[in-house]
Amino acid sequence: MSVSRELVQDAKRDLADVGCHVSVHDGAEVLDRMRGGKKGKGLGAGGSLGRGVLFVTYSLLVSGKRMEDIVSWLSGSSGVDAKGTDKVQERTRLERSYTGVIVFDEAHKAKNLEADTRTAKLVIALQERLPDARVLYCSATGVSDIKHMVYATRLGLWGSANPLYPTFDSFQNTLAKRGVGAMEMLALEMKRKGIFLARTLSWDGAEFDTVEVKLSKNQISSYNGAVQWWFNVKDQINAALELMGVRLKTLWMAYWSAHQRFFKEMCIASKIDDVVAQANKYLANDDHSIVIGLQSTGEAGMEVALDEMAQSAAESAGRKRRSDSGKNDFEDMTFSGLVSTCSSIMRSFVHNHFPIALPPPEIPKVPDIPPNGFASEADRLMHMRLFDLAERAKSEPPPKPIPELVERRDALLESIYELDLPPNPLDDLIDRFGGVDNVAEMTGRTGRILRTKNGKYKYAKRFGGPSKQKSFGLSMPVSKEDENDRLNIVEKRKFMEGKKKVAIISDAASTGISLHSDRRCNSRHKRRVHFTIELPWAADKAIQQLGRSHRSGQETAPIYKMVVTELGGERRFASAVSKRMAQLGALTKGDRRAATGTDLSDFDIDSVFGRRALTRTYSALSEQPISAPSRNSNAILDKFVATEQVPAYLIQKDKEEKREFALNEAATALLDAGLGGDPNVKQFLNRIAGLDVARQNLVFSLFMATLDDVITDAKATGEFEGSVEDIRASQVMLKCAPEVIATDSSCGAVTELTRLVIDRGISFDQMVKTITDGEDNAVDKKSEEDKSNTMYDKDRDGEDDHCKSGFYISKRKIAGRRLIMFAERKVKQTDGADPDFIDPLRLMIISRPNTGKNPCEMPSQELRYKYKLLLSSHDILNYIQKFNGELFSHSDGKEKSKHGTAQYTNALISVRSKLGSTVADLWDDAYVNSNFEEHKNGLAPRICEIGLLTGAVLHILPSLEKAVQFMPQNQRSLRVMRVELSDSRQKIVGIKFPVTEGGIVRLMAEMKEVANARQGLLGSPSFSDDTFTPLDQKALLLAVTERKTMKSFFNAATSNTHGESTSCESSNISSVVDTKQGNWKVQKFCSPPLPKTSEKKQKTNSSRGPAKKKAKTASIASFFGKKNDY
Repeated sequence: MSVSRELVQDAKRDLADVGCHVSVHDGAEVLDRMRGGKKGKGLGAGGSLGRGVLFVTYSLLVSGKRMEDIVSWLSGSSGVDAKGTDKVQERTRLERSYTGVIVFDEAHKAKNLEADTRTAKLVIALQERLPDARVLYCSATGVSDIKHMVYATRLGLWGSANPLYPTFDSFQNTLAKRGVGAMEMLALEMKRKGIFLARTLSWDGAEFDTVEVKLSKNQISSYNGAVQWWFNVKDQINAALELMGVRLKTLWMAYWSAHQRFFKEMCIASKIDDVVAQANKYLANDDHSIVIGLQSTGEAGMEVALDEMAQSAAESAGRKRRSDSGKNDFEDMTFSGLVSTCSSIMRSFVHNHFPIALPPPEIPKVPDIPPNGFASEADRLMHMRLFDLAERAKSEPPPKPIPELVERRDALLESIYELDLPPNPLDDLIDRFGGVDNVAEMTGRTGRILRTKNGKYKYAKRFGGPSKQKSFGLSMPVSKEDENDRLNIVEKRKFMEGKKKVAIISDAASTGISLHSDRRCNSRHKRRVHFTIELPWAADKAIQQLGRSHRSGQETAPIYKMVVTELGGERRFASAVSKRMAQLGALTKGDRRAATGTDLSDFDIDSVFGRRALTRTYSALSEQPISAPSRNSNAILDKFVATEQVPAYLIQKDKEEKREFALNEAATALLDAGLGGDPNVKQFLNRIAGLDVARQNLVFSLFMATLDDVITDAKATGEFEGSVEDIRASQVMLKCAPEVIATDSSCGAVTELTRLVIDRGISFDQMVKTITDGEDNAVDKKSEEDKSNTMYDKDRDGEDDHCKSGFYISKRKIAGRRLIMFAERKVKQTDGADPDFIDPLRLMIISRPNTGKNPCEMPSQELRYKYKLLLSSHDILNYIQKFNGELFSHSDGKEKSKHGTAQYTNALISVRSKLGSTVADLWDDAYVNSNFEEHKNGLAPRICEIGLLTGAVLHILPSLEKAVQFMPQNQRSLRVMRVELSDSRQKIVGIKFPVTEGGIVRLMAEMKEVANARQGLLGSPSFSDDTFTPLDQKALLLAVTERKTMKSFFNAATSNTHGESTSCESSNISSVVDTKQGNWKVQKFCSPPLPKTSEKKQKTNSSRGPAKKKAKTASIASFFGKKNDY
């Protein structure tokens, strides 16, 4: 079961690639024969259509009674009439005896049971109907949230197979609290049980880049003009409602919906110029192909605009312009340019929703007459009265339009023409790349606007009914979705063959289509450049689309370009995502972060912490006196004041008054966007797009700074349990052998307590070595191009500037001593990017001699206030370079190897003695005096012991939660952590648990209590190992032997004419056969002799070479009579 009917060809190809030649049947055709009552040839018992592989789609599963047909085909009960008790029992027996395989490809299509989707319910029902079927779930993004696992009932993680979690809700609630880390532990546990297998295609060679689109003055003017238009519409609606004295809640829902779609379209359209310019540079050398990804096509808005134009033309011509289907016929219409979907969204909203008359009276709801009559006369009279009122309301004429409001509506419609609005982005891209002859469009829309030879534009159907355009030459589809899939497959084939250089894919084509540089296609030499111009906030959708151009069997890895603007925080979000994805190539294959789906969740701002940050932002900006929502808001406020025009009276005012002005601007922006109250993050992100560019960045930056504060506080209290946390230390050792503390009786998996001794400290020499080894030490070096850019000048160290990386000491004593530490910039300056935009707080990563690298960062402003710089990284690097006589390579350490270990050691000694003797002494003192397991001398201990619970943990999670319930706040967090042992390099992943004596005793007591409460429920395993069924030799031979067809027969005959051998030695057909001893061996099977051409034909070709020996001509009947008997 997969997502597209056309993928049946991929299924056949993949099976043939691994030497399996079982027939793969198109489910739509086979099930049609069954449903029509005509079994047809091959559908009977033992027929060719009654065995093999049935390929169906999720859309076919949910259509009509296809579910019954699929079950009947699989169980072999298609010939059993369901009528009669005996026959029903026979059908049930056949269904329960089916032991074949069901493969759910792209299984995430069934994840939305919570939304009550028919697909999810039928996928679960199919598994219940065939209880002994072997089930395989396949997906690249199967589980991006615990709730999306609901379809995977065969895993045995909940329900009757696991009494610990009797329902899926209980399973979900337990794991959802633990965050992404719990999903990581779940994956490990499933792997131990043998029910999970994950593979990741290496990202080595793939390139990731963020294309930052700088809006031109015209674009900013157009955008801000549209913002003012929507504000004007909002004011006009309020005035109209006040005039009529009514309130319409549904009207505002329609307003914000249209508002969101409009600005989303504007944001995409603003990127087209840059995308086309960059793509044409790649296409110039004919060694690249372009893939452009977006989520939506804007077809709904385009159809509204076309319908309005058609109606207008019909009215002016005095005739009807509707097709037989009742819809307007667009194909005869001619346009001077491309249609603007932004304009159509505006016009549609004003036409359909601007109030010009009082709403009609509400029709009372009349209840149905009870089947047994009315209980009393009063009930009957009440029913009659309601019925009369409803009929009277229906007969009332609609309220007359108010002339004043009609004039306002017409004025709003006219004002749309004054705006400079962009055309539909998808049509614009196709037009700029040379039309459909050069562009393969793989979307779900039915039509588009294309340029004709005379320079005019016309509407052309892609599919969906009779068209005046030329046919696509496709086979007969069975549904609209089928027709779309087939057209997209044709377009894909042309792109892969190199006939089209550009491919555009939407969300509708983001699954099941391969656009990579496949070694088997004609365009394999062209490297793919994948532009993402509409980045979805959902990680799984992003990964599905990126995976279209990066697949196995590719000649070259793709180049990914995330195209972002400065609108609505998009740039900052995408920059963080791009940076994370760029690190994928350096990760090991077994590392979870090589799978991009969970990685993007680090940037998921629609979380419990995001909602908490939004609540804090709303409160701070709405209450009086107004206050900054974040501890680190000053840098953001000062930047806004510096870049925007402020009132004249503020120019001479101090910073505090200017900052208050910026806060008031942010508060006004929230009111203008209709925000406040309910902390809905998605609503917040969508609505701030309707603010002018400057206020968008101000509001979003304040929210993100507040989110950083919330997460920092959650980490400090142990509440933040997001992803798997790496324990970084200079030395990690096992204290003792792991101790088994529990066994999961459902599967026999054990739970172990592993005790680790960790030395968190880092010596001065190690710290200096870290500086010279770092990949981004050039951050403090001022390149030639940066000399003119004061924003990045390393010599500046003002109140609001980024601190330098280096060694710092506290300005006052803490616990009787001054603390020393090393601070480095979190966001480095690379590729000309603006680090102050990506990181407005200018965060610094802190490392201390006794505790190593701190998980919490410190803003530059706070660092400057509490600490002073002793020695910068820049000075250390310059000194070592001069000491060695030439520049070190700071990225891979090759220069250190070249100079030799001795010379490098001398450089470190020189740094310690001449450049940083004071710093080294302070660092050494803290390092040595913290070598304990308890606080001493005003220092946190270097040495600590932690415990990790590894192995099967699901069955003891309830006990763990109870055991930590009364522990100190910082020990209650059940974080999932990963550590690498220093001696063996073994990686251990587990749940961190306090190894205090009381903690272990409490855990054992809770586990015993839970076991006693569930006594007798955990004795039956959820899985049983079936013995291997003896192989059916005929079936095996049938599977591995390639079928002879008319085409393959005559191809073989032709090649034989040219003297190719037909002996057993030249045959490449083989099979695996089971011997009586249970061993395996490979046997060769000879192809039968192939027929030669006639003597007359050979004589005709005698000039080409010596004649071949004449052989007896074989007929088709005689040839197939010699086939193997199976």
